[in-house]
Amino acid sequence: MPYTLYPTVDDLLQPALLSRLTGQPIDHVETAAMHAFYNKSGSQLFTVETNHGQGPRLVLKRVSPAWDWQMRITTDIHCRSVALWQYGIFDRLPAEVDAAVIACARDGDGWAILMRDVGPDMMPYAPFTPEDNETFLEAMAAIHAAFLDCPDLAAGSLGLCTLRQVYTLFGPETGHQEPDDDVPRRVLEGWVLFPEVVPRDVADVVLELVHNPDPLCRALSRFPHTLAHGDWRHANQGLDRRHQPPKTILLDWQLAAFAPPVIDLARYLETNSALLPGSKEETIALYRRALARRLGPRFSDEWWQPQLELGLLGGFVQDGWAIALKATRWHITAHQRPHWQADLQWWSEQVRQGVKWL
Repeated sequence: MPYTLYPTVDDLLQPALLSRLTGQPIDHVETAAMHAFYNKSGSQLFTVETNHGQGPRLVLKRVSPAWDWQMRITTDIHCRSVALWQYGIFDRLPAEVDAAVIACARDGDGWAILMRDVGPDMMPYAPFTPEDNETFLEAMAAIHAAFLDCPDLAAGSLGLCTLRQVYTLFGPETGHQEPDDDVPRRVLEGWVLFPEVVPRDVADVVLELVHNPDPLCRALSRFPHTLAHGDWRHANQGLDRRHQPPKTILLDWQLAAFAPPVIDLARYLETNSALLPGSKEETIALYRRALARRLGPRFSDEWWQPQLELGLLGGFVQDGWAIALKATRWHITAHQRPHWQADLQWWSEQVRQGVKWL
């Protein structure tokens, strides 16, 4: 059964309701604006303290196309993070995964998402241990296996990203459409730089798909689809170590898509590249083994290998702008320039491998 959205934020934050939602008596609620460095979409975050700091600590996220450029670019008229809660998809996540969402409400023309405060459990920008890396990949495989070819995910009420939206979100047109936001400006800067830092044959393929990803989308549409989170990066990943093995916390489902599994794997490899404990090939092999084990006879190299190679090509279409900047001029990764320069070479080779499937 779908959940009912609470009509307003004030209704959502009533002490009586919070007492019921948290299972603890609450008689006082205070909110305060908070800043999260990695919150780049424009959404607004607030801490929710209860019982003068002695009760459960929560986080309220307010989202609206009015201030969230990613929602505007991906035509997110239902708020994917809310819809996944409202229609029970979060309840169906495997036991290895926690979305941390408690309840949601309308918020004028937007939405509000109430979550447990899992801040202490979130990953810092620091190298993953081999054990943590494997835990994340097991969780990713668990989601993908649980929802493989699930017809419910095609429902218009969820409004999940299409493949085209996945590959145009970080395209040059976004920079032109959203010039007032920092990330879209960076996106445009990165794509202008891109042909200067990769081989000509790679630039030709990637830039053509950046401007028109339809051939890539058609090629990937032939393979099994699943629930893709869409933004597997350390800032959205956490580990609840009160469970053994630790449970993966996965926040911010605004870019969730109905797409082949490799969409998440490619994003994980790019955004977490400098944090991985081993090579990308080792990470791919870990994920492949986990997915194959969970799918059993439904897994086949006949679809795995081509969707992998196409999806890795797509990873450069999605994030080539960022890798180009990190390898050359982005100040926040200046100490890791050699790593990102090597990444340019690695992803360029994936383009050469994947283009044959278009």
